[in-house]
Amino acid sequence: MAEQIAQFVTSLLETEPGSPHSVQLEIDTGGDVHALFEVLLMTMTEILKRWYSPPITIGVITPSHLVKLIGYFASFGIQFNLDIDENPTVIAIRNSDYLQKSRLEDMKFKLTHVGKLYTVRFSNLPAA
Repeated sequence: MAEQIAQFVTSLLETEPGSPHSVQLEIDTGGDVHALFEVLLMTMTEILKRWYSPPITIGVITPSHLVKLIGYFASFGIQFNLDIDENPTVIAIRNSDYLQKSRLEDMKFKLTHVGKLYTVRFSNLPAA
């Protein structure tokens, strides 16, 4: 699956982000929403790997790249959400919690970078 995602990202990044729902995400997850969440996280990571040197973290993304990332995800019908807590009082990360969720929009991936807490979420983008 990693190779499929790498090929998809290569194709995706050949052009600027397209209009919402203009690209077909052709990675079969068998209808498993947890597998879809993982594919979306891997897609995000692969895109970041193309833009930045290791170590890869969403915490280094520039505002212009964030706009592009949101645009690329929208092009294949996914709303990309990034919440940033500049001053978290408690940082408790249990990224396996998404396995207890049954809807994509309820799944979250959290990470920290330089004292900030980043939360990545996805949801299906409504059709226009």
